[in-house]
This record gives sequence, C-alpha cells and structure tokens, in this order.
Amino acid sequence: MTVELTFTADRRLEWAVGKVRPEKMEWMYQDYFGAVGPVMADHGMQNLVGFEVRDASGAGVKPTAGALTTWPSAEARIKLHADTRFTPWLPERDDAFEVFEDGYFIESLEEVLTLNTDQDYAVVIAAKQPMAAAIFDQPVTADSPNQSRTGKSLALYPWTDAADALLAAPGAGVEVFRIRFNPKVR
Repeated sequence: MTVELTFTADRRLEWAVGKVRPEKMEWMYQDYFGAVGPVMADHGMQNLVGFEVRDASGAGVKPTAGALTTWPSAEARIKLHADTRFTPWLPERDDAFEVFEDGYFIESLEEVLTLNTDQDYAVVIAAKQPMAAAIFDQPVTADSPNQSRTGKSLALYPWTDAADALLAAPGAGVEVFRIRFNPKVR
C-alpha cells in the first residue's frame, strides 16, 4: 500500500516522536486526543501521517511512534500552547510519555510524495547529511519552537544497507530513526 503526502511551502512542517506508557494508551488516544484534537484543529494543525518508529539511534528509551503534522505558522503553535482549553492537559500528557519530542519545525516543501507503507525509511537529523539521495532534506527552521536541533536538517531516505550501518554507528550529532509510515499508528 501507499500513502500520499501533500506538502505545501506555505505551512510549517513539524516532526514529533514519542513512546506512551502502556497504562496510558487508552487515556492518550481517547481522552486526550478526543479533547484536544479539536483545539489543535482550531489553531490550524493538520496531521499529514503517522509512523511507527521501528528503531532509533541513541541510548535510553526509544520512541515507538511519531507523526508529521503541519501548522499555518510557528505563531499558531505558540498560541495553541497558551490556549486555556489545551494547557490543563499538558501535565498529564507529559507524564503519559516515557519519551516525547515535539516542536521541531522543518521547512516544508511544495511537493506531493507517494510513500510505500510496506517499506522502511530512514529519517536522519544532522548538521551535514551523511548519506546521498534523500527523498527530501529540509533544514530546521529559525522559528522552530524547539531549538535544540537548530543548524540541522531532517532528511528522509529509503531504508538501505547504508542506513543500517548509520543506525549502528551514527556518529556525533547524527540521529537516525528507522520508520514505517502508517496513517493509523498510535
């Protein structure tokens, strides 16, 4: 199967990954998203696609799922985090995760991509991409709410032997995620 992603240059693209504690799965996907999903939509967030994180470089708890979403602007996301319909949910949301990273805006592109949902892909975050032939390679934006990856880019590649080698030994400042797109992933 395939999934079609429509990127538009006039929106900000956000990368997020995490791992929800097993005992919090029902709360996260029913209560939390049921309540805050409409608030996120009010601020212009649109889900592009979810994905399973099959492996990731680095020590510690590894994320198991993620999403690519779009926003009309960085300011729209900032306003969401000030919205009184959203803020009461944040402490329990944050506690529901074993690991959670969001707020990484990357420059969007003007393109429609068709990706295979039966194939693994590599997402590499680095200041200088260590592999060639990226499907896309977009820099982290200057207005990214989360600035910890400033000066880096996020690139998407088909999974290859080179990606396997990079995952095993990513090098300093290089993060590698083995993902599989799945619009229904949790």
